[in-house]
Amino acid sequence: MQNNNGNTSVNGVNEAIVGPDHVAQVVSRWTGIPVTTLDQEEKEKLIHLADRLHERVVGQDEAVKLVAQAVLRSRAGLEQPGQPIGSFLFLGSTGVGKTELAKALAEQLFDSEKMLIRFDMSEFVGSGSVLRLIGAPPSYHGHQDGGQLTEKVRTRPYSVILFDEVEKADPSVFNVFLQLLDDGMLTDGKGRTVDFKNTIIIMTSNLGAEHLTEGVTGERTMEAARDLVMKQVQKYFRPELLNRLSEIVIFEPLSHDNLKEVVKIQMKSVVTSVAHKGVSLLASDDALDVILSESYNPMYGARPVRRWVQKNVMTKLSEMLITGDAGQGSTISIDATDDKKGLNFQVLKEEVVVPRGKRPVEELQSDSDSDDDVFEIAPIPKRKKGDY
Repeated sequence: MQNNNGNTSVNGVNEAIVGPDHVAQVVSRWTGIPVTTLDQEEKEKLIHLADRLHERVVGQDEAVKLVAQAVLRSRAGLEQPGQPIGSFLFLGSTGVGKTELAKALAEQLFDSEKMLIRFDMSEFVGSGSVLRLIGAPPSYHGHQDGGQLTEKVRTRPYSVILFDEVEKADPSVFNVFLQLLDDGMLTDGKGRTVDFKNTIIIMTSNLGAEHLTEGVTGERTMEAARDLVMKQVQKYFRPELLNRLSEIVIFEPLSHDNLKEVVKIQMKSVVTSVAHKGVSLLASDDALDVILSESYNPMYGARPVRRWVQKNVMTKLSEMLITGDAGQGSTISIDATDDKKGLNFQVLKEEVVVPRGKRPVEELQSDSDSDDDVFEIAPIPKRKKGDY
């Protein structure tokens, strides 16, 4: 007899029934393979991959398109079999979305940012760099530890692997990359074969970034800037490495409008954090303008925005929560100071009425009339687009 919990009762003793879903969950925990990869169709996710990546990556239309198309070709079986799902060289200055795109890919394809494996290649300099990646042979000290790269992929075979600032790595490391990109596997120091066929390989580099900045400032055309970047890359990296990549992707510096979108995304992240404390936020357009103007630095892209929000918004909200000025059920209004160089924080004690010129932070990301785009956190009245 089966009881309400799905267990079978034999002579009064309950015996659990183990079905396919239970097995999938256990295998997922063991291998790091997301359950959706085991039992759900990927077609819809792949078709709309570019749109989903754009939800996190601002301004890099061409970069997102190239990456999404390469992944689509691989999943359709039209790329050379036996290789990683995709392999990319991301070029551009700091703070333009290279790492963010890698995180977004891990989230969309493997269901979690935790499926991103990241290496700072400036740490892999010297004759022992290769051994650190794939593991030392039995005669070497530390053999039992295995390689940093091979061990992580062995336990998480479905992952995005990010080699940050790859141009700083020891030249011997590129021989490992050639084998990895060609065969889709590596042999570690213990003689075990590690499969990379279900990974996405991303290398990032700042080579030639100064030319892209000149393209934005008008010192040269962006087309000329891109050509100079490629010439510098081709001079630095071996052609056999570049020819094995799925795409070489150039990230352009973020414009003023792009950085305004970054501000909205950062504030949306803030509202998610405080929502766990039962607190909702209202932010005026003037407040967003202050954040942008005070953090704006086209040389460093989105990173100054993130740091400014963390220091001047998250810290202040933390103080209000710790002191008890705000708590469960509170609504905090954020506005610009009179000199437009700082922010005022005010706790609204009464029933929330949205002042003219302010809007719930959860609506900041919505650029369409679709209700599906509204990020709802608190019961703050919605308004039509443009009714601010």
